Amino acid sequence: MRTCLTIDRFYLMFVLLLFVVSCKTKAIKQAIRPPDPQETVRPDWLAQKYDRVMNIEDRQVARLEGNYLLDLPLQFKRDSIAVFYLSAKIPIEFFKKSSEFYPELQEFILIVPDWKFYSEVSKMASKNGMCVEPETTNYYFYIRREEDNVKVDSVRLGGFENPVIDFAKPTVPENLLTVYWKESYGSVCCPRDPMWDIADQDSSFIRSFEERNKFKVTAGRYIQKQGKEGENSIYYTLPGLTTAQRLQFLLEKHAQWRLNSEAKKMPHSTKLFTPQLQEMITTGFNKHEEMP
Repeated sequence: MRTCLTIDRFYLMFVLLLFVVSCKTKAIKQAIRPPDPQETVRPDWLAQKYDRVMNIEDRQVARLEGNYLLDLPLQFKRDSIAVFYLSAKIPIEFFKKSSEFYPELQEFILIVPDWKFYSEVSKMASKNGMCVEPETTNYYFYIRREEDNVKVDSVRLGGFENPVIDFAKPTVPENLLTVYWKESYGSVCCPRDPMWDIADQDSSFIRSFEERNKFKVTAGRYIQKQGKEGENSIYYTLPGLTTAQRLQFLLEKHAQWRLNSEAKKMPHSTKLFTPQLQEMITTGFNKHEEMP
């Protein structure tokens, strides 16, 4: 490993010296990425061009105690694969393992800039008084969710090897609810869902949370009937809150049910949350009704 790092640093230094230009001249040259022994032939799953790429930016993300909320409601097309470009500083492992990251997706592609390479070029250039533009270099991850397993393929590409990327400007149709938290209750009798045994604790939890934090989470809360034996779902849309406030509520809500179920025996794991879109039904037995 030490030998590889030495070679990489030597290669970077060699390239930078080839393109030495005084910063006073305002000229900028390009630094070529060092060779990566893990690179492979361009995979079949990687396209030449990606339209409607979703850019994940820091302004859309809140962080708390190692947990993240990506506050980006998205409507996905069934006939195309979702593609994300990770500009924000979120650990890649969350995308590989988290079931909360757009759980409706069975597969997606994640594009991640090679920040380590860019940092090395910047440090070398600064140290030697040069102006150097690093070659565009990205990692591409093809992530597939198959039952209880997640399969990940990856490749690192630079320069003209990179696919062409066009970013999307996502919008949410008016007939869809942006849902940050959903709670579902099964039958009250046959057999009885254990959730009903602790349902009466929810009102006191909500009241305590709002008093402590000085903001409301009950606005934009909807209930939808799911069956004739009391089955229903409750949706929290959390309008008017900041991303940080929404994340705080999600974490405390998650902890609430952990403390009242067998899940409390399981080790706590950090999470990456995303909102989901839900069709707003206004008529019929299973219509959405706003709660007080």
